[in-house]
Amino acid sequence: MKNILKKKLSLNLSLPLFIVSLLFLLVVFVAVFRTLDLQPYSISKQTNIKAEKQIALKIGENDETLILDEVGNVLISYTKEQENFVSTVTKVLARDRKKIGILENSNVVLRLSQNNRLSIFDPKTKREIDLASFGADNIQVFFDLFN
Repeated sequence: MKNILKKKLSLNLSLPLFIVSLLFLLVVFVAVFRTLDLQPYSISKQTNIKAEKQIALKIGENDETLILDEVGNVLISYTKEQENFVSTVTKVLARDRKKIGILENSNVVLRLSQNNRLSIFDPKTKREIDLASFGADNIQVFFDLFN
């Protein structure tokens, strides 16, 4: 009778202990994964990118909006009176950087996906802005940078 009671007691205790242990391991795994900022190997963010171009978006000394290439040559310039969509995107990127304490201007990545959608990825803030929803006329200047 004692052996039967011990077996039943050990079976009843082992199942909850097993479940609690699994839940604990899952929490530890997720915490480590998030802390180390790891990404799953099976998901590649680069799979649908057709083309990329390093550019810099900058507000100049006279409040002009500048699009620069990766070495700092001016590709396009808009005066303060010509403010447009590019000016808005430039200010949004600067605001996002300022929020996290980044004051210097650095390059962003203009991306063209396989389905011809444009986005701007900021490596400093890890933010990607999908430009497709802003209309073809607004983003044409960015399409022209790939030509």
